[in-house]
Amino acid sequence: MTLLVPTHIQCKTKVKCLCVMVFLSLPLTMGDPGPCRHSITRDHLLTIRHLIDNQLQSGCSITYTFIEQRSLNKCCYVKAAMPWILELLTGHFRYTRGSDNHSYVLSLTGLIHNIYSQRCVPQINEELEDDPVSFGMSFSSSPSEALGRVQDVLSVYWELVTTMDSPVDWSCEREYTDTAEPPTALPTALSLTTVSTLWDSEKALRLV
Repeated sequence: MTLLVPTHIQCKTKVKCLCVMVFLSLPLTMGDPGPCRHSITRDHLLTIRHLIDNQLQSGCSITYTFIEQRSLNKCCYVKAAMPWILELLTGHFRYTRGSDNHSYVLSLTGLIHNIYSQRCVPQINEELEDDPVSFGMSFSSSPSEALGRVQDVLSVYWELVTTMDSPVDWSCEREYTDTAEPPTALPTALSLTTVSTLWDSEKALRLV
């Protein structure tokens, strides 16, 4: 015996199926930023805070290059500053293996490496984007102040990936276009090879 299904029920069933198919076809990144939401935690922010607190409040100063935000939006500021965080940590903050400060630095450099490896922040594409070196500046300050700049960038990144419901737009073609002449004393921006080399050097320190 053939059962006749009312047309309106058939239509509702088809609509439901269609909605499910459309939902499944949407990229996962359309709603939840995915693993990048968990790429940085409050523990990482506490780690940089502990490292700052452990610095001498007076005495030596260090000279380093870092990115100024100026007209950059939050995304492009973080993207431009990430390589310089890695260089700052590996170049100026070396401690005895096994010490608290050594562990803090390893945790923070590992954080940057994981952010890159998970592609949560893309490398600067010099084929499409201008070199953001013109937003860099040479500083001479206390280690605490230098780490404070790192803390600011990581706090902005944490805000971006934990509060936004949609994927972060890391396109910075327009943002990195700056008519101002870059400081003559500044080195060129760190390339992907340089970032990888810095990370390899840091891993080698663990074996020393």
